[in-house]
Amino acid sequence: MDKEAKRPLIILYHNEGKSASVISKILSINRWIFYRTIKRYKETGSTQDRFRKGRPHSVLTPAVRKLVRERVRKNPVRSIQGMAKRLQYFNQKYGEDSKRGFRLGMLQISRGTVTF
Repeated sequence: MDKEAKRPLIILYHNEGKSASVISKILSINRWIFYRTIKRYKETGSTQDRFRKGRPHSVLTPAVRKLVRERVRKNPVRSIQGMAKRLQYFNQKYGEDSKRGFRLGMLQISRGTVTF
């Protein structure tokens, strides 16, 4: 069951008077998800995601992650920005994406170049 399906259940159980800990155990969710859902419901009257302004994040699929990891292992002095452009992965945070999103392990990232 995904988060959109659990939100109405959270509201339903909350209106029945059940506590946050009981609801989190029933639905197998963290309590902070419960509190965030209740806050969203009180502010907007809905359980839908809020509209966000600005440029959306680029898609970082598992296939792209795997491709980048393989290319970095073959040539560790490869430019992150150049590789991202060739893969059509455009994002302003190349360094953060390479650390978190690509899961390259223990790499030192400096000036757009990945080195071991």
